[in-house]
Amino acid sequence: MTAIFELLFKYRPLLYERGTIAFDPYWPPYVTWILLAGALAGAWFIYRASAAALPWSWRYGLSSLRAAAFLVIILILLQPVLRIHSVLPQESFVAVAYDASKSMEIRDGPEGQSRLDVERHLLRSADNPWLDELGKKFKLRFFRFSHSAERVQAFEDTARHGQVTDLERTLDQISGELANVPAAGIVLITDGADNRSSDLDRTASRLRARNTPIYTVGIGSTSFLHDTEITGVTTARKVLRDTVMEAEVSVRSNGYAGRRARLLVLDRNRLLQNQEITLGSDGEVKVYRTHFSSQTGGPREFKFRVDPFQDEIIKENNDRTVLVEVDDAHPEILYVEGEPRWEYAFLRRAAVQDRNVRLVTLLRQADGKFLRQGIESPATLEKGFPTDRAELFKYKAILLGSVEASFFTFDQLRIISDFVSRRGGGFLMIGGRNSFGQGGYVNTPIQDMLPVNLGAGARDTQGFEDTEFKVRLTDYGYQHPITRISLAKDQNRKRWTDAPALVGFNRVAGPKPGATVLAMADSRAAGGADPVLLAFQRFGRGKSVAFTTASSWRWKMGNVHSDNFQELFWKQMLRWLVSDVPDPVGTGTEESYYAPDETAVIRAEVNDESFLPLNNAQVTAQVKSPSGRSTPLHFSWDVEKDGSYVAAFKPEEEGIYEITSEAFQGSRSLGRAKSNFLVAGSTKEFHNASMNSALLKRLASESGGRYYTPDNAGTIAEDISYIDKGSSSHLEEKELWDMPFLFLLLVGLISAEWILRKRRGLA
Repeated sequence: MTAIFELLFKYRPLLYERGTIAFDPYWPPYVTWILLAGALAGAWFIYRASAAALPWSWRYGLSSLRAAAFLVIILILLQPVLRIHSVLPQESFVAVAYDASKSMEIRDGPEGQSRLDVERHLLRSADNPWLDELGKKFKLRFFRFSHSAERVQAFEDTARHGQVTDLERTLDQISGELANVPAAGIVLITDGADNRSSDLDRTASRLRARNTPIYTVGIGSTSFLHDTEITGVTTARKVLRDTVMEAEVSVRSNGYAGRRARLLVLDRNRLLQNQEITLGSDGEVKVYRTHFSSQTGGPREFKFRVDPFQDEIIKENNDRTVLVEVDDAHPEILYVEGEPRWEYAFLRRAAVQDRNVRLVTLLRQADGKFLRQGIESPATLEKGFPTDRAELFKYKAILLGSVEASFFTFDQLRIISDFVSRRGGGFLMIGGRNSFGQGGYVNTPIQDMLPVNLGAGARDTQGFEDTEFKVRLTDYGYQHPITRISLAKDQNRKRWTDAPALVGFNRVAGPKPGATVLAMADSRAAGGADPVLLAFQRFGRGKSVAFTTASSWRWKMGNVHSDNFQELFWKQMLRWLVSDVPDPVGTGTEESYYAPDETAVIRAEVNDESFLPLNNAQVTAQVKSPSGRSTPLHFSWDVEKDGSYVAAFKPEEEGIYEITSEAFQGSRSLGRAKSNFLVAGSTKEFHNASMNSALLKRLASESGGRYYTPDNAGTIAEDISYIDKGSSSHLEEKELWDMPFLFLLLVGLISAEWILRKRRGLA
């Protein structure tokens, strides 16, 4: 379309966008008005004499065509010109920035050329004189960029390409370099595979305000015909040792719809999981859940891989690596039980077998008398259930058994609610004759955070049913870490099918809208209903679980002695409850995985014992490198978030780094925290690596520039020239009277008039 426009109107559309049309006739203005009046009057009088031979519609039509032809002739005689500002040669600067990141190694160009080959051809080859033209009109400054911009003399390839692309930082640096000189624009040659910028639109707007447009040249293919890619992996960054971990792996494919592939999970080079997946339709992102565990403590590198097909252009994007801290800690869980019963005994026995969870129990034996087990000192829970937030908030999860709501004061119930919503702890209510609605929890703070509706809930035992039933997992239940008894999907389904029946459950009024149901009672065993047995929901920062039966001990008694079904269920339940529960002082990096040339951003969160954020703390840290060298860090308060502190660290070697931070208020230590991050060769540049033309077009448009491909980049020099730069520009006038469109219009009008006259016998 641009070529057709230029053919008809002599110049490209850009010149008309930036210029103004004016007239430069040989006579004074009043002559123009006389000619216009004469043309209209002449056209009318020519056909006035034919009034008897022509109907009025024909007479008006022919007069209009003759008048239009006269007007076109007058327009040509008026000498129309296009006035446009053009920069003075060598008075302004243009930055030429070219991409030197690893994604430029992708071979998706003509005849298998890499993007770097295309870029080299643009910036070096004599077949592309646009750079010489640009150099004649402007003073050029060259920049090579990936994670940042580097000033160079001309195009220079480098042996090591950047591991990330940060266009925002690159443009900010180039803008700073051009701050003290008249800048006409920035030519940005890239594939647009930006994986670091946070607010690129703001940068474009700032450059537009400085009258420094960006002229983007997009290199690469906008899509790949054959490709599979892991677009993301979601999993916990910290788990207890020997925990079954769940990861959600997002996979996008093109050209392999319905094909089967292998999804692998590796602990370094040791295979942990191997499962078959069916790929989605072209461009669809499908999420696959996989489960695995690690018996080795410390920071672990888990690699997720989809085996590539032979004809894939990019194989590097089939991998993703995440760093998970496999912790050997012993979080404390408080279990409050209102009466001695089998569920209590078997649950405690299962918890004791887990060396990474410490269950502290408070069992009511009579009014005011409690049996305390798992305590560290005689003073622990000496007065019963805690009345102080700091005392309760030292635990990471709370279990309530068959204990009525009136056992607690209203303040204690509110503290339990705050324990979940503010402290971020885990909460589980276990079924029983004094649980849920039958325990009087309707209209209490506990009701709000439970994942099930309690209904009217009269406080009696009518809602507790001593019915025998089989547990039926939902589809999601078969995949959830709590109910994933076996890693193999078919084996897990079989173990739940073969599990002994249970007896007794609290009937509730169904799950809440935001809850996830993992298990229900078999409808045939429950009078045709589908009672909820196991469900959970997020509540504030924490999570709340409802397990409406108290007979899971039958899984142990009904199976052979060596079967560990019941122990595994409770082990995984307790571990999931304490997973991701924060400490008063926490630390970690924004990313778990950094490329060698990236700066790690480290954040610390500081709360007091009641988990109120503190803004007046002093936070220090030691960063231990893989070689053992320690570097001190000092954090500054992040004014945008209460209790948040931030520091930056530039790694100098590859491997796993350890961060040990400590927060102080005055001389009093508020707590310590540890975390890890990984520095290694990255494949980020090969993910979402198709040429991002949408981003480049938006970047050019919002800054006042234009978008190009390598095929039409030859007009860049001319396009940048025609822009108003004040003292460094001059006004050009380009003649328009001889453009083909006016000639064709004149011929068309005269021809149309002649044809019509011929039809009426006047020619």
